[in-house]
Amino acid sequence: MIYAPGSDFSSGREADTRVERFLPESDDALVDVINEMNTPVTVDEVADALIEPAYTSIETWASIHERLHQERLPALDESGAIEFDETQGLVERSVTHTGGGQRFSPAVLATISIGLLLLFIALVSVSVLIS
Repeated sequence: MIYAPGSDFSSGREADTRVERFLPESDDALVDVINEMNTPVTVDEVADALIEPAYTSIETWASIHERLHQERLPALDESGAIEFDETQGLVERSVTHTGGGQRFSPAVLATISIGLLLLFIALVSVSVLIS
């Protein structure tokens, strides 16, 4: 089998249809995908996450990567929804949009809860011993 470069490329409209099948329509949906990832991530990793369950041609993957890198991610960076470094191709959650107002991670909240529970148990034990 011989690979002829360019032989897998379809017309522009057909390629756009294939790409749009994998890219979320709304910016919010794309931000949700990025927020589910362990950031910072590369544009490659975002493209992989969008395509993950399917097997696509390298040309489709490259088109998705290009659209992310040149259009969608810079627009999200300008809006403040994410932090995107175009030169390194790194995507991070935006400091201003992270967690929707949540100040502590679930692990920190669990640790604080356990600490308060232990403090409560200690105070009850001391009050029982004093009585």
